[in-house]
Amino acid sequence: MPAKSNLENLQRYAAECKECQLGEGRQQVVFGEGPADAALFLLGEAPGAIEDETGRPFVGRSGILLTEILSKAGIERRDVFITGSCKCRPPSNRNPNKKELAACKPILLKQLALIRPLIVVCLGLVATQNLLGSKVRMEDVRGSFFAGGSYLVCPTYHPAAVLRGTANADLLVTDFSLVRERLEKF
Repeated sequence: MPAKSNLENLQRYAAECKECQLGEGRQQVVFGEGPADAALFLLGEAPGAIEDETGRPFVGRSGILLTEILSKAGIERRDVFITGSCKCRPPSNRNPNKKELAACKPILLKQLALIRPLIVVCLGLVATQNLLGSKVRMEDVRGSFFAGGSYLVCPTYHPAAVLRGTANADLLVTDFSLVRERLEKF
């Protein structure tokens, strides 16, 4: 990884990454998108099929729902940086394993260091455990704020949980409203 970097250099590095087997099967690296100085950083799990095809994060059904949820909470998607814990699609949309998450973690940490967000919202348990530790349970941390270095971490459900019927969209709207209110206090 480049020692001195900006987001463009980091994205070029990620595009060539083969640190795990996901690099062999991907169509594209899904580096992330949004302002380089975003106060709000959204962290998901890993790209799905549409993201792998387009190279853009959260553009499938979950992404469409996420954009609607953000809007209901008074947040514009164009104002946030969105990425995944893994930058390449796991086969059959399975969750990324520990080795794959570990291979992508230096890129994620460099993104956080360069963007310097005030709040990171972890979408789902994979993203939450990636930043807060493997023993964390979503029902214990959802909608709360935790210190994450120079930023706060706020876990919430992944929009896919709403699509599967295991979470209510109103919970995500509530969590993002809390995030917006917290950002307004900075």
